[in-house]
Amino acid sequence: MRSVAYVLAQYPVPSQTFVHAELVALRRLGFDVHVVAHEAGPGDVSFGDGPDGHPLPLDHVGLQNAAALLHRFDHLHGHFADFGVRVLAPLAQRAERPFSFTCHAYDLFRRDAAVRPEEWRAVAPHVQKVVAISRFHREFLLARGVPDSRIAIIPNAAALADLFLTAPESPRQLRKVLAVGRPVAKKGFGVLVQAWARARQIVPDLELDIIGGAGLVENPPPGLRLWPMCDWPQVVAAMKAADVIVAPCVVAPDGDMDGIPTVLAEAGALRRPVIASHVSGIADLIADGVNGLLVPPGDVHALTMALVRLAQRPAELTRLGAAGPMLAAAHDADVVARRLVHEAFAA
Repeated sequence: MRSVAYVLAQYPVPSQTFVHAELVALRRLGFDVHVVAHEAGPGDVSFGDGPDGHPLPLDHVGLQNAAALLHRFDHLHGHFADFGVRVLAPLAQRAERPFSFTCHAYDLFRRDAAVRPEEWRAVAPHVQKVVAISRFHREFLLARGVPDSRIAIIPNAAALADLFLTAPESPRQLRKVLAVGRPVAKKGFGVLVQAWARARQIVPDLELDIIGGAGLVENPPPGLRLWPMCDWPQVVAAMKAADVIVAPCVVAPDGDMDGIPTVLAEAGALRRPVIASHVSGIADLIADGVNGLLVPPGDVHALTMALVRLAQRPAELTRLGAAGPMLAAAHDADVVARRLVHEAFAA
C-alpha cells in the first residue's frame, strides 16, 4: 500500500495543523499522498518556513463525483467523525476503497454534530479503523458501540522536529503567560483572564498574551494583550518567548470540549511548561507535576493558584519545561504517520 488520499471537508485550514503535518510526514515516508476536498481553503495559509510549510496542492475540489477518482488509491483517510461517518464512509463504499478517519473534539462532543450510536453501529463493519487521539476518546467510542477491534489510539500529529532542534532553554522565572486558540467557548479564555487578574495581585509583573483573544475584553488592562489568530510561524515565535503555556479548556454549553490541543504538544517540544484543564484527553499528554500542572476545568481559583505556584517556585517551572520534549515525542508527525500506516491504513 503506497498511495493514500486524504478526503477532507476543506483544505488547507489554518487551525488544522495536524492534518498538514500528517500529509507531509507521509510523503517523507515515501507514500504517494493526495488531497481531495469538498472545498478549497484560503490561498494564503502557511504552516511554517520552508517547503514543508506550503499546503499540498488539491487533486480535486468537490466530492459529488469523486468516487471514480478515489478508486485508484490504495487507502482513503479523513478527519473528524461526523465527516468520516456521513461523507467519507459512503464515498469510500462507492469507490470500493478501504478507509479510516480520525476523531477529534467537536465532532464527538458537540451535540449538534455528534454521530448517533446507530450511525456508529452502521459504519463499524465497514471502516478499517476509527482513530481515537486519546484513551478518553477510545472509551467514548466504546460506549457508543464501536468495537474495540476497530479503534486505534494514535495521538494527533504536530510538526515537532524543528521545534525540538530550535527550542530555547526551559524558563527560569514566570513573567509571560501565553494562551493560543480559536475564539470559541471551549477554549476557556475568560476563565484565564479572571485567574490572571487575581494572580497579578500577588505577582504584579505577570503578563498575559492570548492569540485568538482579540475583542475578548474591552479596554484590556496593562499587562493583558489580546491578539487575532495568526500563522503558525508567528505562534511558534510567541511560544518561544513565553514562560508558560496555558490551555484553560472548559466544556461549552453545547457539550463541545477540546480533545488534545496541538499547542500543548508544541509547547512540550519547545520546553515550555504547561497549565491545562483536566478535560477530555489532555491527561494523555500533560502529566500533572511532570511536564505541567492540571487544574479542574472552569476553576478560576485553581488556575490562579497554579500561576502563583509556578511564579513562586522557579525551580519547578524549569523542571516542568525540561520534561516537555519527552512526553511530546509521541505527537511528532513522523511517529504518528508511521503508526497510521501500520495501525490504521494496513489491512
